[in-house]
Amino acid sequence: MATIDDIDLIPTDAMVDEAVRGLAWRQEFGRGGTAVGVARARDISNRVRLSADTVQRMASFFARHEVDKQGEGFDVGEDGYPSAGRIAWALWGGDPGMSWANARLAEIAALESERSFRMIDLTVNPINGRQTAEHDYTHLIVDEFGQYDQSMGANGAGYVAESGMADHGMVCANCIQFEEGMCHVVTGEIAAGGLCKLYIIPESLMVSETPEETPEDTPVEDAPVEEPAVQVELDGFERGVALDREVRKLEKVEIRATEDGGTILEGYATVYDYAYSIGDMDRGGFMETIAAGAAAKSANEADVRLLINHEGIPLARTKSGTMTLTSDDIGLRVMAELDPTNPVSASLRSAMERGDMDQMSFAFRVLRDEWSADYSERKIYELKLFDVSMVTYPANPATVAKVRNDDTLSETASGRSVEMAKRQLEAITARR
Repeated sequence: MATIDDIDLIPTDAMVDEAVRGLAWRQEFGRGGTAVGVARARDISNRVRLSADTVQRMASFFARHEVDKQGEGFDVGEDGYPSAGRIAWALWGGDPGMSWANARLAEIAALESERSFRMIDLTVNPINGRQTAEHDYTHLIVDEFGQYDQSMGANGAGYVAESGMADHGMVCANCIQFEEGMCHVVTGEIAAGGLCKLYIIPESLMVSETPEETPEDTPVEDAPVEEPAVQVELDGFERGVALDREVRKLEKVEIRATEDGGTILEGYATVYDYAYSIGDMDRGGFMETIAAGAAAKSANEADVRLLINHEGIPLARTKSGTMTLTSDDIGLRVMAELDPTNPVSASLRSAMERGDMDQMSFAFRVLRDEWSADYSERKIYELKLFDVSMVTYPANPATVAKVRNDDTLSETASGRSVEMAKRQLEAITARR
């Protein structure tokens, strides 16, 4: 009978070429992949016979990251080539590695009944959509800023070597980030029985308590059995989870007419180092502050759109040059040029002039933040913008945007100019 030893698990020449290329790129550009990816590339480049568990990890990596091929800089000739995603792809053996891993995995699956090693097979133990998104976003952060450390600080993963939820299956050994004493996203030696706040564990590997059986002589309708609930929440963890997309009000935004009949929207998407409340503090709300420079990278790189109610055809866009974002000492400044021949833009301007629409918001994703110990304060150090939108019903009704002309720049004008916004900010600071 065939065994795992009968399967050829030696990397191919094509995989070796990709791994060597990936290591050289990572050294030259200082980006792409993690410590696990580097270790994988070294094994491949040295033609080390890989374990069946590693083959599963490779197949899972390629399945999750094949979408990276759609990113700018993945292919030769594109700006930013080789991108972080392309370098990570090479570290794992590239396209040859993906084909090889999938072929070897099929052979290994045939020996399912005889395997003595542990594997998290995502076809048997799939992760849900939220976990998949969390996994992908985490890897984006790691590609950009490097791996998390094991501390509880802003760059830490809150790792502990002994999980308090081990009885429920909440351990590093069950997380798809864990591999042979290392983690894809956390530095240092990782214990199989440990846990961190970045865990991604398939629900099928969770352990639930077994409810007591109903006595045979007791009718079921007279003694309903409640399904047990598995408590997997760490203290304060739910508050600290990074959402896929968050919405906040826009600060000091206005729209004005130019001499040639065009329409310009300008103002600040956010103001730095100014604390504001999210929700009722007495009912679970918290104070939030966006740190200076938090939007600087997004201002230079993000493809941001101006929308209505966060949907529909863009009225302006940074990629097309009709909207610009500038991170300065005040915050993130927005300037968008609207097309006067666009009926939607004309309708928007009419609604604003009549006062029917005067509120805005912006959508973003937090890339790096820090919470206070009691989760009453949050500071955002890095964010990625998706869009800025005129809205019918804003998340915060205090936001106001008004129409003005170039010759109405005084403090008595119907709107607020950018210069006035600066003076207002200075006044806020002086009152503190």
